[in-house]
Amino acid sequence: MSTQVEIKVYPNKLDLDLFESCIGFVGQTLDDWLKKNVPDYYEREQPLFSVTINDSHLLPSKWVTYTFKSNDDIKLIVEAKDPATIAYAVIAIVAVGYAVYTANQIPDNYNSTTPDGSSIYDVNTQGNKPRLMGIIPEAAGRHLIYPDYLTMPRREYIDNEQWLYLMLSVGSGEYEILPEEVFIANTPVKSYTGDVFYEIFGPGDDVSIHEAHRNVYTSSEVGSTSGSTGIELKGKITSTGGENNTYSYSFSGKQIIAFEEEYEPEIGNFKHRTALPFEEGEIVKIQYANNPENDGYYEIIDKNTQGNELKKLDGQYQEDTTWTGFVTESNSYAKVFTEDGGGDGEFNGPFFAVPEGEVTDQLWLDFSMPRGLGELDDDGNFQNRSVNILVEYRAEGALEWLQAPTILFSNATNDQLGETIPITLPEKIRPEVRVKRTTQASDDTRIYDDVYWTALKAELESATKYDGMTTLAVRIRGTNNLAGSAENKFNLIATRVLPVFENGVWSEPRPTTDIAPFFAHVVKSAGHADSKIGLEAIEALHAIWHERGDEFNAVFDSESTMFEVLKRVLAVGFAEPTIDYGQITPVRDQKRTIYKHMYQPDNYIGMLKRSIKLIDDDEPDGIEVEYFSPITWKSETILCLLPGDLGINPEKVRAFGITNRDKAYQYGMRKRRSRRYRRTRFDFKTEMDALNSRYLDYCALADDIPGFEQTGRVLLVNGRSIFVDDDGLDWQTGEEHILAIRKPDGKLSGPYNATKGSANNEVIIDDDLDFTPVFDGSIEPPLYMFGINERWCNGVLIRDIKPSSTDQVSVTAELDDDRVYLDDDSTAPSEENIVIPPIYS
Repeated sequence: MSTQVEIKVYPNKLDLDLFESCIGFVGQTLDDWLKKNVPDYYEREQPLFSVTINDSHLLPSKWVTYTFKSNDDIKLIVEAKDPATIAYAVIAIVAVGYAVYTANQIPDNYNSTTPDGSSIYDVNTQGNKPRLMGIIPEAAGRHLIYPDYLTMPRREYIDNEQWLYLMLSVGSGEYEILPEEVFIANTPVKSYTGDVFYEIFGPGDDVSIHEAHRNVYTSSEVGSTSGSTGIELKGKITSTGGENNTYSYSFSGKQIIAFEEEYEPEIGNFKHRTALPFEEGEIVKIQYANNPENDGYYEIIDKNTQGNELKKLDGQYQEDTTWTGFVTESNSYAKVFTEDGGGDGEFNGPFFAVPEGEVTDQLWLDFSMPRGLGELDDDGNFQNRSVNILVEYRAEGALEWLQAPTILFSNATNDQLGETIPITLPEKIRPEVRVKRTTQASDDTRIYDDVYWTALKAELESATKYDGMTTLAVRIRGTNNLAGSAENKFNLIATRVLPVFENGVWSEPRPTTDIAPFFAHVVKSAGHADSKIGLEAIEALHAIWHERGDEFNAVFDSESTMFEVLKRVLAVGFAEPTIDYGQITPVRDQKRTIYKHMYQPDNYIGMLKRSIKLIDDDEPDGIEVEYFSPITWKSETILCLLPGDLGINPEKVRAFGITNRDKAYQYGMRKRRSRRYRRTRFDFKTEMDALNSRYLDYCALADDIPGFEQTGRVLLVNGRSIFVDDDGLDWQTGEEHILAIRKPDGKLSGPYNATKGSANNEVIIDDDLDFTPVFDGSIEPPLYMFGINERWCNGVLIRDIKPSSTDQVSVTAELDDDRVYLDDDSTAPSEENIVIPPIYS
């Protein structure tokens, strides 16, 4: 049995597919292994990595005593907390370096793809909508929002006025919403005094105190959420017996004949009788016949005037096969009701009040009387008139109908009337509901009694709170001023409330449009702790962004990855996200004067490769930036041109998150200047030296072009006298000279103003070195770069670091140019000063 054990080293906790395999031995302690295999390892109060053995966490206090066993699954996971820790101070230098490289290779697809359309940014679809199975929108900064429906809009008649209830989601998180920035379409809500009321609820607040929280389903068979005329409840045509009857019936066998009797005023009696057919398939209810055995429900199976054929029903729908026929009656004044179909005197429905699979115990029925309700007397005065409405319901599959309390409408007016009738059921069921008018209608033009059934509504399970999101409950009076715009044009301007990292601590949450707070929020909302955020970098950049007035104002309402979101958030501040030893850290592309590291031919492997991109004929000659106007809340564009640009073929760029014209111009000009002036690229290889650098580090790079810098090794340091390995330094008359020296960790010392010493290889610098050089052969001697003030190095930005083996790293760098930053604080030209390029045929 082998005495070796495998030790897996994971350089990046965010990617457990990447690890380096190392060898330990059975019986060896972790402390022994670290001291023998990691030269710069030492015990720290907070170790840079965690240890799990057989998926159990091993405390640092047991690293000295625990001994490896043959079947142990040993994992060392780098969790560096110190961003300044250099590569060779961590466990596995190659694996860690590769992790830094892979983490920085973030695909730049911000402007290479078109973002998904949304209800915010597509002016043609702006409006309130349900977001079924969709994500909850998340806003940053200050932005226009069309809240999404949490429940479907609901209308209700109160005191003969129609009110609209809306329960809306503002978005994920907490927001500040000012009263003057709440609108219906383009009109502030405050203009509708007494007509619009709303209440804002923070994440987790109890929303049940507002009537709008109810999750109410509106049956589409009766009316829709946008309102409709509804179903007219027509007058009954059945006979009630007595001297005023106009219908009589004869029952014989399995037939029924209906007679319409015409009254003759001259003789004071009914004279003419006409036989009438029923409708085939119609269900009739016979009541109060001369022979009670004839009472019940029947279905017409054949219609004619000589005798309509029927079959008897048990309940209503199942045929009673034991029925042998009617007890014969002639000219009976029984009551005969037609139960279904919605005609005169018939039931309207039945309609299910809730979708399949749902139940309820609360119904609402809306009725309207568009011409009012009353009767004009001979003097033109309105007299009272009443209408009775019968409502029946039953559970799905039940045979018997249950009757709700009779509804009575009574009034004396020709003003439009409306009323919502609540019906509480004794238990939760899936109810079928049917409605009919039991008061006979009149054709008299002086009588106003038209009644419409406009809505059937039922309450489903209703949420009482919404964790993690801000909601809005709205109650709107339906007036002519609001018309139909209120239902889907309710919008507002909200400012995100977030904590801000300042002076080393998080502040209390407050309204903010700053970039840094939302950047940190995105990282933390993905499940990462503060330890995974480069807080020092965040705090430093926050001060810069805030002073410049850089803001991020946007709404995310489509799916994305965390890094894609972070790229958008940081882009408006000229920054990008990187991962540095497990910490997600923003790096800003800004003008720099202090060089981080030094690279020259003595630490290159092979030759330095320089490539320059020349301007071609098809290259865009400007940048057209699209941004969101905070005045119109619609997209606008601005053209960004350099001297000589015609703007005929501009590159189109979307400045997502920018709502300021000046900032959009600065954003576009930075891109335009980068395209124009950053055209030189350097590629080179080092041993492990390049792993010292980070993405966008500003470094000093030497090349071998004659007349530029000279490089080599330092042989001796005596105070401010630096002796180098070249006796032929090129001292140019009348020029100021510079000397820069490389420290053991790769960082640049200096640059120092240099003067010629007494010896040919002696350079005297104007300040003391900020490190102590070592010349005993234990480490590489310091390297130097020498040249005149304007040509002693190439100032480059590190763009790519890629380990290609255990002793070789490939680097890509870009020559920086101060002209890139010249418009970072510029004001956008006024509209009248923008030159529109000519259009050529």
